Amino acid sequence: MSHSPDQSDQPRRSFMVQAAAAGTGAIAGVVPACIGAAYFLDPLLRSKATADSSTPVGEMGEGFLPITKLESLPSDGTPRAFKVIADLQDAWNKFPQTEIGSVYLSRSESGEISCFNARCPHLGCTVQYKDGDQKYVCPCHDSAFNVDGTRNNEIPPRDLDTLEVKKDDSGTVWVKFQKFRAGTSEKKPV
Repeated sequence: MSHSPDQSDQPRRSFMVQAAAAGTGAIAGVVPACIGAAYFLDPLLRSKATADSSTPVGEMGEGFLPITKLESLPSDGTPRAFKVIADLQDAWNKFPQTEIGSVYLSRSESGEISCFNARCPHLGCTVQYKDGDQKYVCPCHDSAFNVDGTRNNEIPPRDLDTLEVKKDDSGTVWVKFQKFRAGTSEKKPV
């Protein structure tokens, strides 16, 4: 008596072939999907310190950027404008040495350094220092500020935004640069 394959073996073999094909297909589809999802979500999953390179860790601590040398500031208290340059990263795009804002620095006769963000707290336009008038003026809506940063009319909702300043042993002035929400009376970082 010879044994011939009957019909009951066929469905079992067919099932095993189909299961192996489905498993291989699933692996072939899931692996690229996982890699794509990881690439897509990478900027969201990074920690704040590595994702936001506009606040790099410098010699003075987190968020401080070198702006200028102390001797470039007049000792009579006259403010000078400086660009703030840093590496900027926006999700996957990195922009090295990009202007991220500007500040006004001034040095008193006693050597104290003060710093203001050059953005007007009213609408975010860049203020200009008028040396003849001894005040900061916003070209957008006539907001005006005294030399000490206090507002001298009711247009802006608050005084100019002060920023933290340090100087190191080599005479470099470092600023902890931040931007703040415009149009509010509260100084809220953005």
